[in-house]
Amino acid sequence: MPSPAPRAKQEIQEIPVVMAGGSKFGRYSKINNSQTWNMIVSDGGLVDYAGYKNLLELLPDSPGRGIYSSARGNFMIIVLGADVYRINYIDQNTLEAVAVGILTTTSGDVFISENNNAQICITDLSHLYVYKYAAPVSFHVSGVNFTPFPILTPGYISFQNGRMIIADLDTNLWYLSGINDAEMWNTSSAVPNHAYVGSLQTKPDTMQAVVPLPGGGNNIMVFGRTVIEQWQDVGAALFPYQRSSSLNIDYGCLNASSIAALDNYIVWLAANEQGGPTIMVTNGGREEDISTDGIDFKLANITDPTNCTGFLFRQDGHLIYQFTFPTNNISYIYDFNTKLFFNVSDENENYHPARNVVFFHNDYYFASLKGGNVYRMGTQYTTYDYGSDNVQQIPRIRITEPFRLPTQRMFIMKSFGFTIENGQQNYYQTYTTERHITDSEEKSISTESEIIICTENETEIGTEGSGYDETFTYVLSPANVDLSVSRDGGASFGNSWRLDMNQTGNRKSRMIWQRLGQANDVTLQIRFNGPIRFIAFDGLLQVYQ
Repeated sequence: MPSPAPRAKQEIQEIPVVMAGGSKFGRYSKINNSQTWNMIVSDGGLVDYAGYKNLLELLPDSPGRGIYSSARGNFMIIVLGADVYRINYIDQNTLEAVAVGILTTTSGDVFISENNNAQICITDLSHLYVYKYAAPVSFHVSGVNFTPFPILTPGYISFQNGRMIIADLDTNLWYLSGINDAEMWNTSSAVPNHAYVGSLQTKPDTMQAVVPLPGGGNNIMVFGRTVIEQWQDVGAALFPYQRSSSLNIDYGCLNASSIAALDNYIVWLAANEQGGPTIMVTNGGREEDISTDGIDFKLANITDPTNCTGFLFRQDGHLIYQFTFPTNNISYIYDFNTKLFFNVSDENENYHPARNVVFFHNDYYFASLKGGNVYRMGTQYTTYDYGSDNVQQIPRIRITEPFRLPTQRMFIMKSFGFTIENGQQNYYQTYTTERHITDSEEKSISTESEIIICTENETEIGTEGSGYDETFTYVLSPANVDLSVSRDGGASFGNSWRLDMNQTGNRKSRMIWQRLGQANDVTLQIRFNGPIRFIAFDGLLQVYQ
């Protein structure tokens, strides 16, 4: 009897897998629905996005409506519900809150700016409030009679060349204050040193904001809902601003709270008569649509795009625009360095809590959409620390592009692997408790600085001999990576396989999963767990038939 024919040698294909990628949001998941959560691309790999820490708990049940950093006064202003607080810096870990006033509204957008006369102005779409922080200190609703043109809905407020500028969201008008006098808003040019009224001129429209152009000298951008005009302060006696006929942008702004300005950039959520929403940016007066098809597809399905907030900030040299739609429970970021979009979220993969950020004492602070606390944000934090014993892991997730063979036939996944480099570990998060660790519970572990006492299950630790009323710590899960596979275009993922990261910092390791089963359509989901900084590089998927 002849011997059976030898089995053909299996030819292994190596498929590059992009780990260092952004969120593309394809219309059809089986074509491309790659996503990256709470990470960005830097130095050719995936790195962690900023965490945050609660520095000051004020009104937990009152969402943050706005925060402002006064460089002149060296303090922050935060609005929580109807309450206005001045936040003073004590040291790196301590902030002091002083109540300064109460608004007539309890929710909705607020806008804050100041002049050179120790006057901080707050608008809440209802009133103008003036906080004078130099003696004599005062806070009050402005009693100015805006005659003959009453400001129906005082919205976005800004400052340029000595004057406050307010947009009236129910008209096409914008108003200038007196020189360094937020209480003086007469609209008659016949009154010396008093303010005047400007208007959108290109076409019928309603106001959204007036924003000084960063790095643009005396130029301002006047935002309507469907058009943007550029004006310049030319110092004219009858009216200081003159419209530049050379620049009009045929896109307006859906909500002034989405506008963010930093360096030479202004970014906003845009729309016009023909379409939108989309993300626009101007750099020195030249506009650009930075949205991708995928982002525009996602934005087109937003239930209420006017409920949007946005801000610009810097993370380790990257200029980032973060924007949130609370009604639809989503937050995104755009990285100007890599020109990529990413998902960001809280610990439950709901929208990110930051409403807007300010730079204060070399750190970024934000007002939370979800509660009345003051948070510091940055890559020095590898967790979401809410205080009061509540430290949460940041969900860092990479969902790859789907893979199919050109033949559409089944294949076997031999292995998947990528390289990861660990950074500085930060496993222990300190909090104060009155829990007593008994002798029977004690177990010692060594660190470089001290002996640490922890429970047998390693959920709480304290220093040796701590007893009652001492400082204890949560021990979060050791750093590891979970891999799961989808065989239906990313609609669902199966059980995960876990590999531990190296337990020492600054070491490269190869994460490799073997024998992942068979499929004809594969999408990979990689979750990075643990309070640790890392960088993950592109990988390889090995398959054969």
